[in-house]
Amino acid sequence: MPPKPSSQKGQPRSRRAGARDNRAEPRKRRIQTADEDALHLQDPRHIRALAHPARMAIIDALASGDELTATECAELTGLSPSATAYHLNLLQRYDFAEPAPARNDARERPWRATDRRTLVDLDSSTPAGAAAATVVGLALIDRTRALAKAFVATEREESAEWQDVAFLGNTDLWLTAEETRKLTADLVAGLEPYRGRTLADRPAGTRRVRIVNMVFPHPKR
Repeated sequence: MPPKPSSQKGQPRSRRAGARDNRAEPRKRRIQTADEDALHLQDPRHIRALAHPARMAIIDALASGDELTATECAELTGLSPSATAYHLNLLQRYDFAEPAPARNDARERPWRATDRRTLVDLDSSTPAGAAAATVVGLALIDRTRALAKAFVATEREESAEWQDVAFLGNTDLWLTAEETRKLTADLVAGLEPYRGRTLADRPAGTRRVRIVNMVFPHPKR
């Protein structure tokens, strides 16, 4: 998978907002899980709760559009079904997951990602909030990095078709804050036609593909 000259790194994105229009606003880190219907988390304990490995794994699995029971999610988390059910109930509180219609056997209810796609505002205006938001951001990056490493390690086993479409690249640009904001919105808009595909909507030959948008300035010198 040779590097290519420009970057297209997708979901989720992280952005820090500061003061605007000369009015002080709380600093926030925004984690986009889908669109602009924002969930505001201010308590550092609640922010840090999202970074729990089991919850991250569940969010990731349900984001595929699949409906999974606590037992099926437990296979991903390495926890017991009862412990995984606790995490699912917490994710329901924050509108990341919801019960799905019962299956025919009705033995155990499945869960699915909510239709309400969420932009999470993580309040980083306090040292504790900033530290918790950093934990969440780094956890998201680590999960995506692990997926990328797994693909690179096994790329030779992929078909030529999938080897050819894999992409890795980055670009440095000189931009104003407003230009950066617009570019980020354009990147997000490019993904919209493909979001929300259910199992019945997926064309033949599709597979789950991770797209990561990471937009951030270089450190000040």
